[in-house]
Amino acid sequence: MINKKINTVIDLGNSAIRLSIFDEKNKNIFSLIEEVEYLSEENNQLKSLKKIIRKSEKEISSHIDNIILLIDKSNILIIDLSIKKKVDQIQSSDEIQQSAILDCYQIITQSYKNKKIINFLINKIFIDEIEVNELKNNLKDKSYIIFQFKILCLPNDTLFNIKKVFTDNNVNIKNIFCSSLVRSNSYLNYFKNEIFTAFLDIGLNRSTLILYKEKKLAYINNVSIGSHNITKDISYILKLNVDESEKIKKIFNKSETDFSFSDENYPEEKIHKKLISKNISIDLLKKVILARVDEIFNLLFSDVQNSIQNLSKEKLLLVLIGRGSKLFDENSFNFESIENFKDIIFYEENDMEICKLGLKYGSEQNIKIENSKKFIKKQGIFEKFFNLFQKI
Repeated sequence: MINKKINTVIDLGNSAIRLSIFDEKNKNIFSLIEEVEYLSEENNQLKSLKKIIRKSEKEISSHIDNIILLIDKSNILIIDLSIKKKVDQIQSSDEIQQSAILDCYQIITQSYKNKKIINFLINKIFIDEIEVNELKNNLKDKSYIIFQFKILCLPNDTLFNIKKVFTDNNVNIKNIFCSSLVRSNSYLNYFKNEIFTAFLDIGLNRSTLILYKEKKLAYINNVSIGSHNITKDISYILKLNVDESEKIKKIFNKSETDFSFSDENYPEEKIHKKLISKNISIDLLKKVILARVDEIFNLLFSDVQNSIQNLSKEKLLLVLIGRGSKLFDENSFNFESIENFKDIIFYEENDMEICKLGLKYGSEQNIKIENSKKFIKKQGIFEKFFNLFQKI
């Protein structure tokens, strides 16, 4: 099957790589997931990436030239920036907004020369200190508009290494986006009645918290601790090899166990027998898992209430996403840092759905870029910043 025009999205995870190919009407024509053998010391992600690309090209009888890449890294930098603009009746509201965007890009590129913008959001807009959802053309003269931006950046060396991996496979990256941000932004539609919704994405070697207030991005936090750290803790404390420790951790993913520091609660019988046969203290195992999970929660939520007004855990719906969050799916965790949330939900993700969200997000961003290019051309004086809007 040869397609004249295809759109390919890759979600590059450390434990699995997802790939989906869509036709010119954005209909999915092929999807594949490749597991990464992450327990060995070798960089098997590169091997798995090459494998999934070759498999896909063989299936569709065509070369994959360009992709949209979804990725999560613990070293993503989150920048908050506000730009103030005075209303000029000569300019339309769109022109004022695009001018603010260009100012923001200029500040970021000059102040963070070793970083590259991957996600760029207008988070809030204020007209004369009153928040509005969007700008209208009937703005009063002498009004002031404040645009609040949230910008996600990757270090240039990290970006170079990522691009090289794909270049070595003869694939060009059109766009790079933060995977957890793209996904949570879409899943938010399922929780329309919530004021505060937080998405906790636990990956292999990092965890990400993305919090929305009234459907607007309010807070992002990244830590370089993930589910593999739990595995390594089990290995170290219980004197087991990493492979055995991973298997034991996965046992609890399906165990419906009540996790607490109390000796009163024990896993179901079949889990209990498996661990006893290995001379593993169930209570000690639970404490090892709890200690690391507690650390992840404390680090991610440490500054949330200071950053967001009128927020308390009682008002916050917590949605768990990502493979590392499966530990929370059926199990209940009882410790201070996870108590008092309004509710905790595990969202089961679909591999093809994740890639389709990346395609949709990329299309929306391209429209914004094209609109910005038109504005740059019209204004003339901003042409030297034209390259800021070029694709990666």
